[in-house]
Amino acid sequence: MRSIRAYLVIWLIGGLTVGIAAVLAAAYVLTRAQIGAAFDDELRQVAHAVLLRDDRSLGPTVRIARPGFSLAVRAYDSSGHVHFQTALPTLPVDAPLLYAEGFSDLDTADGPWRLYTHVTEDGVVQAGQPATTRDALARDLSLRVIGPMIVLALLLTALAAWALTRGLAPLEEASRRVSDRDAARLDPLPVEGVPVELLPLVRQINALLARLASSLGAERRFLADAAHELRSPVAALALQAQLAERAQTPGGRAEAFIELGRGIERARRLVQQLLDFARLESSIGTEKRRRLDLAALARDAVGALSARADELGVDLGADALEPAVVHGAESDLRSALDNLLDNALRYAPRASAVTVSVRLEGGRVRLTVSDAGPGIPLDERQRVFERFHRVAGDRTQGTGLGLAIVKGIVERHGGTVRLADAEPGRVPPGLEVGIELPAA
Repeated sequence: MRSIRAYLVIWLIGGLTVGIAAVLAAAYVLTRAQIGAAFDDELRQVAHAVLLRDDRSLGPTVRIARPGFSLAVRAYDSSGHVHFQTALPTLPVDAPLLYAEGFSDLDTADGPWRLYTHVTEDGVVQAGQPATTRDALARDLSLRVIGPMIVLALLLTALAAWALTRGLAPLEEASRRVSDRDAARLDPLPVEGVPVELLPLVRQINALLARLASSLGAERRFLADAAHELRSPVAALALQAQLAERAQTPGGRAEAFIELGRGIERARRLVQQLLDFARLESSIGTEKRRRLDLAALARDAVGALSARADELGVDLGADALEPAVVHGAESDLRSALDNLLDNALRYAPRASAVTVSVRLEGGRVRLTVSDAGPGIPLDERQRVFERFHRVAGDRTQGTGLGLAIVKGIVERHGGTVRLADAEPGRVPPGLEVGIELPAA
């Protein structure tokens, strides 16, 4: 499991390590350059300070009295005869005799040397120094810097760990408060004293808790309403079954079984609508959306219900000849059509017509279902989309879920639903349900 604290501490220690290494390398390079410049100047000064005329009587070797003197000096004439040279340190025996003024780097059997040659009228003076002497001094001075830096890095690491612990405390507190929440406690997290960086997360968690509370409340209300709505059909089925058992004649028994079958069909329809509505409430899709012809779907739905329309004496037809392609789930849109047609057939009087029309208008597909029934009063046209709502005085068999299911499906497809009189001014005015969906 990934830890923010460990991640930050590791990066901090890694950054400090790399930084210390970079500083040490830079310190060594700069120190080496400064030491080299200082020693080069000392080589030049020593070489210019030697007077050959005065030094010829000193003998072939000269011992420098100053302790720690790290320069080797050699003087010779133009023929290569060495007048004198320092004993400690001494130039390597394979160091060449040079007759050109200036600095040079030599590779000898004793290692690399830095040499300065001074040419005078009386002869040549060479002052040299092993490169290892410079390197050792540069390393010693650079290493003196690393100690305080390591101590500083350790102090910074400890300080950062402490600061991270204090800084992440609000996050741990928010996590504890979230873990305390369950289905019985969905109150929002407090935002007082929450750091600015954590505030958006806490607000999103509160929004999620609010949506969850709303969803759970809707489910509780749905279960209560479903239990209430199922109580009556189940009791009616039990009563019809008892009547069928007690029937004394074959005709009475057959009639009782017919009623029982009708009751079973009503209960099946109710259960199906309850399942459809529960699926919509939970936002669970039945299938992936794809391009489909809503006009063809409407014709299929009309064909499937034509037999029922004939039994009711209703002229059911479809005015959907031109293709009207939308992007949606076929089962959902078919469920919406079935609910609209079921409502229209239930309220349409005998010898009337129910018409389904599909048109492509600009970038929208418009579907309407119109009937010649009693219609819906203006003050009820918003409430009928609520689940289990029935218009006052309506004695038609129904559950009050059909239009709620239609609205949920249409809105999930980015469309709108409206209700209007099928024929304004006529009595009864009938009902026209209009659906608009985005064209694909």
